[in-house]
Amino acid sequence: MIERLKLTAAAKNQLIALKRRTGIEHNNTLCRHALCLSLANPSVPPRENFNFAGGIEIDWRTLTGSNESLYYNLLVARLLSEGSEVSPETIREALLHHAHRGLSYLASRREDDLLADLARALATTSG
Repeated sequence: MIERLKLTAAAKNQLIALKRRTGIEHNNTLCRHALCLSLANPSVPPRENFNFAGGIEIDWRTLTGSNESLYYNLLVARLLSEGSEVSPETIREALLHHAHRGLSYLASRREDDLLADLARALATTSG
C-alpha cells in the first residue's frame, strides 16, 4: 500500500503559488485535484527521474481524504488501461507521475481559467 506522496521542490513551489492564487489552504486538496486532472488525460505522463530534495511529503490517508481504496483503484485501473504491469512499485510511480503532471497543469493555467475550473469541479463533487 502507498504510505506517502513525495513531491519535488518544484511541485512544492507550484503548491505555494496555487494556494496563493486560489485561496485553497491545504496541499492535499490541490494534489487530489491535480491527480484526478492528470488521470482524466488519456495520455501517459512523461517518465521523469524526480529529485525530492527540498520537496514535501503528504500522507496517503491525508491525500485521499479517507478514500484510500477509491484512489488506489483509480491508479490500478489506469495502469491496466495502459497495459502496464500492476505492482506496488508501478502504482507508486503512477501516483508520482500523475500528481506532478496534474500540478503542472494547474500551475500553468491562467488565473481566471483555474478558478473557474476548480469551482466547477467543487460544484459537481458537492452537488
